[in-house]
Amino acid sequence: DAELKGLVEVIRRNVATELHLIDDLLDVTRIAAGKFAIVRARVDVHAAVAGALEICQAEIAGRRQRLEVDLGADRHMLQGDFNRLQQAMWNLLRNASKFTPEGGTIHVASRNVGACIQVSVSDTGIGLDAAQLTSIFDPFVQGGDAITRDFGGLGLGLAIVRTIVEAHEGTLRAASDGAGQGATFQFELPID
Repeated sequence: DAELKGLVEVIRRNVATELHLIDDLLDVTRIAAGKFAIVRARVDVHAAVAGALEICQAEIAGRRQRLEVDLGADRHMLQGDFNRLQQAMWNLLRNASKFTPEGGTIHVASRNVGACIQVSVSDTGIGLDAAQLTSIFDPFVQGGDAITRDFGGLGLGLAIVRTIVEAHEGTLRAASDGAGQGATFQFELPID
């Protein structure tokens, strides 16, 4: 019946959240032990972005957030790990949705910059102050107790994104005009 279906859905969501936390903890353990590895193959970065968008679509729609996608990079193939790149995008999208209020906007874009592909995820969320920009990629950092209390999580996603991007010989940046002004996370990866 409908009540039972609702309870099963709550259980399903909680199990998915717990699995994600366990996977993040395992990845952080691998990183700390120097055993984090990527498996290189020819990868379409746009396909990894599309896969992450598909995974996050229900969450974004459920929060009535507007999603804008502009994958304008003409060159988007590289030697890398598809699953890890999709994981990095998934973490960025999930954070954008988590920290953006209902009805806000998330913008995903790609473009070529020299011999690199640049992918960015921007949002109209809670933003970051200048002090947070220097530590936001450290494990277990979320920007303070109030953020942890209000939004939950362990503060591992961005640390994992940084590791994935650096394993692909890329760079990762965060930018924000301050609290309440949204944020942009952008990575650049060398392309073939």
